[in-house]
Amino acid sequence: MASGSIPVLEVRGGHRQVGQQIGEGQRPSLRRLLDRLRGALPAGVSWPEMVQRGQRYLAPSRATYPQYVDELEGIAEGAGLPFEELFVGMCEELWTADAGPRGCTDMAARGRATADGSTLLAHTNDLGPEAEEDLVILKVKAGDEPQFLGISPGGLAYSAGFNAAGIGLTGNEVEANDTRVGVPRLLVVRAILAARRLEEALDACLLPGRASSYNNVVGDANGEVYSMEGSATDCVPIYIEDDVLAHANHYAAPAMRRFEANPGDMGGSLIRHHRAWRLLRENYGRLSPELFQALLADHANYPGSICKHGLTTVTVFSLIVCLEERRAWIGRGRPCQAQYEEHVLEPWVPPADWPILGTRRQPGV
Repeated sequence: MASGSIPVLEVRGGHRQVGQQIGEGQRPSLRRLLDRLRGALPAGVSWPEMVQRGQRYLAPSRATYPQYVDELEGIAEGAGLPFEELFVGMCEELWTADAGPRGCTDMAARGRATADGSTLLAHTNDLGPEAEEDLVILKVKAGDEPQFLGISPGGLAYSAGFNAAGIGLTGNEVEANDTRVGVPRLLVVRAILAARRLEEALDACLLPGRASSYNNVVGDANGEVYSMEGSATDCVPIYIEDDVLAHANHYAAPAMRRFEANPGDMGGSLIRHHRAWRLLRENYGRLSPELFQALLADHANYPGSICKHGLTTVTVFSLIVCLEERRAWIGRGRPCQAQYEEHVLEPWVPPADWPILGTRRQPGV
């Protein structure tokens, strides 16, 4: 287990410039990431074959999000790595059939459920223990998009974060049986973090050409929170109920259960899901960033608990976000041992032509 706080890398500029700065700053981590990918290939598949398969995802990605492909090309340039190989790291869908035990637990609360009425997202992120040493907090201002803060295992993709427009993103991996060639879900995550309002974030979750989907938990500073439970071809938006919401790594919406790829491998997720709901209800009206730090350290069903100490995956970081304040508390490693550090973004200032409350459409417009 790595010790100390997660390093912060602040970058700004155009998308390619931002990528180059990330690549330069994260060069050793990105090289280790590629080494791990080469050593974890699906059975019977060579690395050149994997790179070739990844290229099928590139055309829809470039057509949909050319600015983020430019950003990835910049990362490859800055790190001195082949772009085609680095892009494979964005295509988790290529590894779906060989995916190991899943993790990540999410809770959200607002209004009457929280101590001060604020909107809070809380998240544990479970990965292989080797990912912890390469964690980085990227503070990104790309072009005219709102600045965002995202936690990344290595600097290539993002696991969770929030932005200066008050949009927050956490979520969970779900294994669906309809994965296809399309825009990788990790690229959709990048688009969500750039959203200027909630509608843009939800539209990204609903992208028709996506290759697969996470369960994306998305909220805003108005207290609106959705669990966008998706697959490649369908999505059920689960709205926050009675001011609380929880989710783990299986499909909870009845309409989505037909997409569950491994229905016999849901036991741990079911426990964490219902345990999170119980913790929310038992602490209703008292939920705060400090209390969430304790709840994320819950050890029911240890070692496969919310605070995960498993053999193959562990909690490598945890995150609590107050969306109204654009403020987050981030802890490295298991929540029961973590020292949380506070991070704040200045609120985004919309451009002069941005629609604001009180403006009226002109006749015929």
